[in-house]
Amino acid sequence: MRQNIFVTALLLFVLCIAAPSTAQETAGNGKSEAEKTIQQAARIRSNEINYAYISLNMLKQMLPIANIADNEAKQIFGKMKSIRRFCTTGGQGYRQLYQAMQPFLQEEDNVMGLELMALTREDGMLSVVYSNDNNLLVINDCGNNTLTVVFIVGLPYSAFKILNEGEFSLDFDLF
Repeated sequence: MRQNIFVTALLLFVLCIAAPSTAQETAGNGKSEAEKTIQQAARIRSNEINYAYISLNMLKQMLPIANIADNEAKQIFGKMKSIRRFCTTGGQGYRQLYQAMQPFLQEEDNVMGLELMALTREDGMLSVVYSNDNNLLVINDCGNNTLTVVFIVGLPYSAFKILNEGEFSLDFDLF
């Protein structure tokens, strides 16, 4: 009986020690579920998916943040960490990327911690924008085997709106 209590206490002790370290590892990588989903999509190997990853260093070279006079724009660009852009060029790539983005194409209000900010259907094209305080996801589905996905780490929707309304508009076709 004492041995069973000792073993149980020892197990509880080990579990209590192990649980916080597991939680720290998950929190330590700092990546949201949506960001992990986008990274998985980046692993899709297809000649029919054009993929671009733009890191913080590349962003700094492309957008000379130090030379921007507007403090608001400098703060917006300064928070951006990376951009991932996918664009399909054929049916197989479209199906693969569409499958990976399926959770975001169901018109749900909240998916993987991102909130639906905008959804439009016009001339057979579906445009969806999801965001939270740290990330922005824009999906354009033209329906003719063309699906474009842009995920920006470090850019909330409020900053995205400012960029699109101001002189610092981002043209995702450049990336």
